[in-house]
Amino acid sequence: MKPMLPVRCLLTLLVGLLPSAIAGQVWTVAATTGPSARHTAAAIYDPVGERIVLFGGRSAAGDHNDLWTFDLQSDDWRQLQPTGAAPMPRFSHNAVYDALGQRMLIWSGRSLDAAGSTLLNDVWALDLRTEQWTQLLPTSAAPIARYGTAAVYDPIAMELVSFAGFTTQGRFDDTWRFDPVGRIWRDVTLASPQPGERCLHAAAYDSRRHRMIMFGGQRGNAALDDAWALDLATDRWSVLPPAPATGGRKFAAVTYDPSGDRFLLFGGETTAGTRGGDLWALDLASQQWSVLTTTGPAPRDGAVLLHVPGQSRLLLFGGTTPDGNAGDTWSLVLPGPPTVVYQQPSTLQPSTQRAPLSLQAYPNPFNGSVVLELQLTDAGHVTIHDMLGQPVRHLGRARAGTSRRIWDGHDDGGTAVASGVYLAVLQDPSSRRVQRLMLLR
Repeated sequence: MKPMLPVRCLLTLLVGLLPSAIAGQVWTVAATTGPSARHTAAAIYDPVGERIVLFGGRSAAGDHNDLWTFDLQSDDWRQLQPTGAAPMPRFSHNAVYDALGQRMLIWSGRSLDAAGSTLLNDVWALDLRTEQWTQLLPTSAAPIARYGTAAVYDPIAMELVSFAGFTTQGRFDDTWRFDPVGRIWRDVTLASPQPGERCLHAAAYDSRRHRMIMFGGQRGNAALDDAWALDLATDRWSVLPPAPATGGRKFAAVTYDPSGDRFLLFGGETTAGTRGGDLWALDLASQQWSVLTTTGPAPRDGAVLLHVPGQSRLLLFGGTTPDGNAGDTWSLVLPGPPTVVYQQPSTLQPSTQRAPLSLQAYPNPFNGSVVLELQLTDAGHVTIHDMLGQPVRHLGRARAGTSRRIWDGHDDGGTAVASGVYLAVLQDPSSRRVQRLMLLR
């Protein structure tokens, strides 16, 4: 009699027999009405408002500068009517979320009209509480105008970080940082290794390792399949394994799944001009690529892909399919329970008043527990948040005067959280203090 296979082997064989989808999950249509069909729009996930916020893009009617929100509870789109002068219509721009400022930052892009093509290097901020636009005019020399860039928000330095793009002088391979408070640009390009000149690439923020993951794009006539990581503490690039058998991709849609610790990539256009409808994952722990699903939305490029941590799902909007521009919205639930919960909208709203609060942490970085030293004039409370602004641990009320709290690196459910950057927030009735914490396991 042959010995029985171990349980792990049996499970592996069974998983291999499942359809080409994530643990049996499939894409579903989340909405068929909303923004007009378009490609290369830009969007952010707003965890405070529990919504997706989308700006601009290009359709058959031209370029747009309209603003839309997708409610993550009702799965409904709604057009916003922001106040203040708005950014000019554009496509292939970047959007990033500033958690502490609770705003969306827009930068770069391209505008096409009867007068020709205009490349942009302006930065705008949308206050997500007041829905008002403000242009952040730089106080230093800015990067040359460009489109097809890739950018993320560095929540520790509180800066927008952008790499490469296409300019009137061709493709660049420079790395820039923008401080939205001082409105200062800095060229932080270092010597090799460098990803090389490109445009139409995409990037997402790896919150566990505090770095930007960048993929693909175009150089010459070729679509690229390489992946790189930018250490945001040192501004140094390192190469990651290229994606196998994608044919290279430009205008791909990417996001980061913090619970699965993986960089996700959907679709894009190959060198041959074909479009992908496949969802790929780069496991950042093992540095292995895999195809998660090939069925669902029609093949497309220039779509928007976002990960919603509180619901453990992906949302995909728009893009260009073989039949033209798309205006559909798709949802894919990822396996496993949500790892975080939503905060109430008022939890992290900054106060305009200031009180003599003090918040210090040691040791920091830490790998076991961290001590928080508090000083308040009025009673307040202490919470730990992740870099999306969502609460992880409530440490209770703190009395007026000097006190101490200890965080052991666990969430409210008693589960150890992953290595990464967290925010300790001390709040009293009139003001707030925030301290960044680095957990290293």
